[in-house]
Amino acid sequence: MRALLIDMDGTLVETETRWWQAEIDVMEKHGSTWDVDDQNQAIGGPLQAVADYMAAKAKSDAKQMHQEIVDAMYESFTKNPPELQPGWFEILTEAKKAHLKIALVTASNRYLAETLLKSSKLEHYFDFVVTSDDLPRTKPHPDPYLHAAKHFGLDVLECLVFEDSNTGVTSSLSAGMPTIALPDRVLLDARRGMRIFNGLKGVDLALLKQTHQELVKEWQEI
Repeated sequence: MRALLIDMDGTLVETETRWWQAEIDVMEKHGSTWDVDDQNQAIGGPLQAVADYMAAKAKSDAKQMHQEIVDAMYESFTKNPPELQPGWFEILTEAKKAHLKIALVTASNRYLAETLLKSSKLEHYFDFVVTSDDLPRTKPHPDPYLHAAKHFGLDVLECLVFEDSNTGVTSSLSAGMPTIALPDRVLLDARRGMRIFNGLKGVDLALLKQTHQELVKEWQEI
């Protein structure tokens, strides 16, 4: 295990409730609604796809709704910086001391990703950031994770991915990467090459390395 590739929203930081509220507010502004089923459709997805979905439902302009969501999330991140999910501070600290490479791999745009990292004072943990602005295809395609591995000059099996959504897990598994799923608001089925953890509190680097080795063996048997 030579690199940790980490999803942002819902995985590294708890921001899904903020996205949900922003989406509710924007939809109300456009005379429509946003319920649990809508939110489940949006979790883990690229923002443009979410804006397109919202615009179709509200019969409004996707570009305008996209910008309104970005503005709302920027205000949220700057006024009330998100904190790391439990367990991440210890893992990131250990990983830096062990000289592992660390990448943020998100379907959010670069503007919001960099805003969050800066406002939450997390930039120093990450050697590389992949956003939806960087590639023609983002999650659920494998491209973002393959891009991170290529940047580090690593084989996919040398990486360990952390995701919280079906969209994200589909992306990392399509890239052939060992994956730890951290589901919170969505149900995830067990899949080969993946482990489901109930959070990272109390998890250390030794356990992650052991899990990674087990997952690599599963991938090599495929």
